[in-house]
Amino acid sequence: MIRFTGTSAIQGGEDVRMDALRSPAAATPADPTVLDTPFSVFNIELTNRCPFRCVMCARTGNMTRPQGLMDFGLFRKVIDEYVLENPKQAAQADCWLHHFGESLVHPDFDRFVAYASARGVPAALSLNPLMLKRPTALALLRARPAKLYLSIDGHDDASFERIRGVADAYDASVRNLLDFLKLKKSFKSKVQVIVSMIDFGLNGDSIARKRDYWSKLDGVDAFFAKEFVTWDGNAPDVSILAGDRPPQQDHVSCRFPWSRLTVTWDGDVVPCCYDYDKRYVLGNVAKQSLKEIWNGGPMRSLRREFLDNRVSNPLCQNCDYLRA
Repeated sequence: MIRFTGTSAIQGGEDVRMDALRSPAAATPADPTVLDTPFSVFNIELTNRCPFRCVMCARTGNMTRPQGLMDFGLFRKVIDEYVLENPKQAAQADCWLHHFGESLVHPDFDRFVAYASARGVPAALSLNPLMLKRPTALALLRARPAKLYLSIDGHDDASFERIRGVADAYDASVRNLLDFLKLKKSFKSKVQVIVSMIDFGLNGDSIARKRDYWSKLDGVDAFFAKEFVTWDGNAPDVSILAGDRPPQQDHVSCRFPWSRLTVTWDGDVVPCCYDYDKRYVLGNVAKQSLKEIWNGGPMRSLRREFLDNRVSNPLCQNCDYLRA
């Protein structure tokens, strides 16, 4: 059994080590904003719809962009281009099929997961167990995801509602999670299952109560107390929950513009998994290739800001992690 503690920043379940926010990759000698190294695809947002009202999520009270569902043809284009341009990374790194939404809301979620898996891309998702009723659980297992974060905060209905914003849902979530673990065993599935809880004030007592329980369950590969994050720093109702933050440094540093892309449900591409409201759009994969977007004008301008240590764009200017 593996136990993780809050040493990482987590976006909806994916593990973003803070050292991944550091020095840039190799650039061309002539122009350091143009990269020879290929991109990776970090997130693909199947939908930004979600039935939960989580207090720690910037989506709940701050996301203003339209809601919708990704078209399968668009998803296929993203996966195919990723495999073509960076086959080694595509085959090795988890590709998170969510951004700011509950992916199981998409009526064809299993088709998306299955296609990524068939192309050799490790499909990973962070899910709310309340959504894992038996038909959904069966469809998910048949699609062969590589990794699942099952997020279940609190320790009873009241504490769950305070954090996740849904009443009378904790016991049902636990039942669904336990049933899913039984199905995983019957399928002889190799999917890695991590039970996760957000590590912040409202959840501290619940983590202490439930850590050992979740860690010892048959079929659970790890328990993870996720680090609380403030996203891009533009959601005051979330930031106030963070408590004291580390002192800020003068220098700014982030590896995301030199390493990875996030694709939203409508094809817009953003540079960061914390960009919940598309504050910095690099291009649209329905109109451009990911390769074009990777070294396109908006991305090169973003890299220039970091190289000049003068980050002023609306996405990055308030981010805590750039100056940590």
